[in-house]
Amino acid sequence: MLRFEDDRLLTGRGRYVDDLRPEGALTMALLRAPVAHARISALDVEAARAMPGVRLVLTAADLERLGVGAMTCRSTMANSDGSAMTEPVRPVLAAGEVKYVGQPVVAVVADDDSTALDALEAISIEFDDLPVVLDMETAIDGGGPAIWPEAQGNVGLDWEKGNPADTARAFAEAAHVVELTVRHPRIAIVPVETRGCIGDFDTGTGRYTLWTPSQGVVSLRAAMADYLGVGHDRVRVVTEDVGGSFAVKIWPYPEQVLVLAAARAAGRPVKWISSRSEGMVSDAMGRGRIDRAALALDADLNFTGFRIDALADVGAFWNAVNPTIVTSGAVRVFGHCYRIPGLHYRVRGVFTNAVPTDAYRGAGKPESVSTLERLIDVAAERLGVDRVELRRRNLVQPADLPYRTAMGETYDGGDFPAVLERLLGDADWAGFARRRQASEARGRRRGLGIGLHLHATGGSIAERSEVRALPDGTVLVRTGTQDSGQGHRTALAIVASETLEIPVERIRVEQGDSDFLEKGGGTGGSNLLSIAGNTVHRTALQMLAQAKQVAAHLLEAAVPDVEYGFGEFRIAGTDRSIALGAVAAGWDRIPPEQRDGELGSGCVAQLDFEGLHTTFPNGGYAVEVEIDPDTGAVRVERFTGVDDLGRVINEPTALGQLHGGIAQEIGEVLLEAVRYDPESGQLLSGSLMDYCLPRADDMPFFTLAWAPTASPNALIGAKGVGEVSSIGAPGPVMNAVLDALRPLGIEHLDTPLTPETVWRAIHRA
Repeated sequence: MLRFEDDRLLTGRGRYVDDLRPEGALTMALLRAPVAHARISALDVEAARAMPGVRLVLTAADLERLGVGAMTCRSTMANSDGSAMTEPVRPVLAAGEVKYVGQPVVAVVADDDSTALDALEAISIEFDDLPVVLDMETAIDGGGPAIWPEAQGNVGLDWEKGNPADTARAFAEAAHVVELTVRHPRIAIVPVETRGCIGDFDTGTGRYTLWTPSQGVVSLRAAMADYLGVGHDRVRVVTEDVGGSFAVKIWPYPEQVLVLAAARAAGRPVKWISSRSEGMVSDAMGRGRIDRAALALDADLNFTGFRIDALADVGAFWNAVNPTIVTSGAVRVFGHCYRIPGLHYRVRGVFTNAVPTDAYRGAGKPESVSTLERLIDVAAERLGVDRVELRRRNLVQPADLPYRTAMGETYDGGDFPAVLERLLGDADWAGFARRRQASEARGRRRGLGIGLHLHATGGSIAERSEVRALPDGTVLVRTGTQDSGQGHRTALAIVASETLEIPVERIRVEQGDSDFLEKGGGTGGSNLLSIAGNTVHRTALQMLAQAKQVAAHLLEAAVPDVEYGFGEFRIAGTDRSIALGAVAAGWDRIPPEQRDGELGSGCVAQLDFEGLHTTFPNGGYAVEVEIDPDTGAVRVERFTGVDDLGRVINEPTALGQLHGGIAQEIGEVLLEAVRYDPESGQLLSGSLMDYCLPRADDMPFFTLAWAPTASPNALIGAKGVGEVSSIGAPGPVMNAVLDALRPLGIEHLDTPLTPETVWRAIHRA
C-alpha cells in the first residue's frame, strides 16, 4: 500500500508555511551577528525605524519592555557530582555581546521583503572583537579564551554513566587494550524546506497563534508560552505540511518568539522565512563529538570493557534538549549488540563560538555505535584475528535475552547472530576476494566493511491519542505526533483500520494543531509506532467498548449480547445489526439528559500512552567501496542490510526510511562537515556550493532484507525504523574505506573521507 499523502504532495497541493499569507501580514528580517565573539559597542536603529514601510524594529531592550524572557533548555542534566550544569542566559536577541556568527541581534518588521532588507542596511552597529574558540580541545585545555565566565574551562556539563569501577578493573586485567580517537564533525542538517514561521495575535481573545513547521506542536506551545510569559492556553501552534526535519525543526527558535511578539506589537500577522544561507548560520546543527575510546579484551578475545571519554561541541548556548542528547541519548545503545560487562561513558559539553547543536537523526547514538564498530576493526587488525569472528564470538545471544546492559537498558528481543549470518550470505562475503581482485586489475582499491547496530526507540512518552467515530461512517484519529514527510497519516490509519476492522480509506488522521489535544510528545526517537501507534490501537479499542454501550442502547439489547466485527455491531445469533457510523449518528440524537453513566463518552475516546515505550530494532550492514587512487574518490558499490524492525506495518515507507538514513550517513562519512575559520569564527561551509550534500548518483542500489523478531513492549508488533539506518550505516561505511586503505598501512582517518583526505592519505603512505 502506498501513502495517502503522496498524491497531494507530489502534485504541488501541499500546504507549507511559506504557502500561507494571512491578510495584512508583514515581513520580518533579522540582522544577524557578522562576527563570532564581540561586545556590541554601539547600536543605532533609528534610521531604520524612520524608513517608509517599516512598521517595527525590535532590539533586546524592546523585547524586555514587551515582557519577552530568555530562552531556556527544555531538558537539563546535572553534573556527575550532582551539581547543576552551567546554562548561560540565551536572549532571544543578543544583548551586550554576540557569541556566534548568525546570532540574531535586531528584528525588522516591514510591509514587504525588500523594505525589510533595506532597513537592515540602515542599522548602524559596531563591535569590539573578543577572542574566538572553536576547537574543543583548545577550549578546555585552560589556554583557550573563556566564552562564559561561569563556565570554567568552557565546560558546561561533566557527566558520566556506566559501571566505572568494573570497567577500570576490566582494563587493568585485560590481555589486550586497543585505543582510538574517533572524531565526528558537526553536520548541517539542511532539510529541503527551510525553517519559517508566522505569528498572529488576537486582541479580542488575547491569544497568540504560531504557524511553523515542527515535529510536534504541544511542546512548542509550552515553550512559546513560557518565553512570552503567558499561560499555555494563550498560545496555539499549528503545523501543516513539513518538508523534512531530521530533528532540526523540533526545537523552539528565536524567530518563532519574535514573530509572536512582533505580531502583538504591530497589530498584524508577521511572517519570516529563512533563506538557505540564513539557515546555514542559524539552524541547530548535529553531531560534533570527539570520542577518545578504548576496548578491553581478555586472552580469549572476549570484550570485557568499553569506554569513551567524549567532548561534545554544544556551541555558544545549550539548545533545547541537547543536554540529554550528549548524555543519556548517547548511552542508550552503548555497547549495542555485544556482551560487554564493563561500560563507561564520560562526556564534557564544551562551549564554542558556534551555532548551538542538538539532536540529529539518531541523537547521539550514531557516534557511540560507529566508534565501537571502528574500534572492533582496529582491534582485529592489531591482534591479527578475523573481524567477523571477533564480532561473532562477542554478540549477545538469544539465550541471554532479556539482556540488561551496564547502562540500564534491557534488550527485549532480537537474534543478533542470525542477523550476522544472514548478512554475510546476502552480501556474498565469501566472494569479496574475487571482486577485490577485479577492482585491482582496473587500478582501483576495493574495501569491505561490516557493522552491527541497535536502536532504543521511544522519544517523549507524553503522548495522547483520540479516536472518534463519525456519523458518515468515517473515523477521525488525532495524534500528538507530527510527520515531516514520513507518512505518519498512512501508518496510523493502517493501525486504526486493523483495530476497527474497517477499510483504511475510512480513517482520517489529524495532527499539527495544539488545540486538538492538550497533550502530545511530538515525533522523535523513532516513536511513531512504538508510542503513538500503540496508543492509537488502545484508544480505538476503548472507543469500541464505549460505542458498544451505545449500540446496545440503540438495538434495545443487553450489552453482553452485542458483538462487533468489520464495522458493525450485531446482536449475537440474530440478523439485527447497526453500523459504527449509525451508532455515532444515534449517539448524537440521544438527548444529553438521557446519556447516563452507562453510555459513557459515546463514540469518542482519548487515552494517554501507557506501558514500556522502548523497543530495540537492530540489524547489520555490509558495505563495499571502490577507491580511485589517482583522485581519492570513493564510490559505494554495494550496500547490503538486514534489519529487525519487528512487524513492518507499511513496507514502502519502511524502506524509504532506511534508504534516507543510509543516504544521509554515506554523505556524513564521505562528504559532509561544517567548517569554521579557526581564527575568525566565520562559517566557511555556508552554502551548498561549500557544503557537500550527497546526490542520488552517490548512492548504490540497496539490498535490504527483514529478520523480524517479536517485542513484548510493542502491542502492535512494530519496533520503529526512522533512525535505524542512520545509527547503523556510519560504522560499516568507515570500515569499508579503511579496509581498502589497510594494505597501505593506513589504520584510521577522520571523517569526512573526502577525495582530498583519501588522496593525501594514499600519497603520504
